Amino acid sequence: MKLPPLIALVGFMGAGKTTVGKILADGLGYEFVDTDDLIVAAVGAPIADIFRREGEASFRRRETEALRSLEGRSRTVIAAGGGAPVQEANRDFFQRHARTFHLRVSMENARNRAQAPGAPVRPLLSQEEAAVRQLYAYRRSIYEAIGQPVETDGCSPQQVAAEIMGILNPRES
Repeated sequence: MKLPPLIALVGFMGAGKTTVGKILADGLGYEFVDTDDLIVAAVGAPIADIFRREGEASFRRRETEALRSLEGRSRTVIAAGGGAPVQEANRDFFQRHARTFHLRVSMENARNRAQAPGAPVRPLLSQEEAAVRQLYAYRRSIYEAIGQPVETDGCSPQQVAAEIMGILNPRES
């Protein structure tokens, strides 16, 4: 089976997109790109500062630009920001330009992972609990619509990457 040129990982904050993406890229001999890293490098500031200074709408525009810059690339695994698929324009990217996987994670595990020591600051998690749960439910429906689900709860990042590799190339797993 021929591997897709672009593989995208989507999911809620703390789903493991970056960690799994690096393992997957290494296992496939692909390059790894995190859209959040592209934005931080372009702006020269952490995401929390971009949110604070420019607002979420500006950050989302930058996210769309980052994804568009990846069109036409090959042999690349992309860890997309948790809100990237929310933008209608970005859904087209995930459906037309990449083989997309939804890293499924429970709300509880997402919160625990996203708030672990050393994890990046996630401004949207500072909202009231009800608002975070509503955001989670809304985004999850979008992730499910655009990406093949892969469960992460109870699995190591290596196991999740191995499962994706098996889906991409079942004869090799």
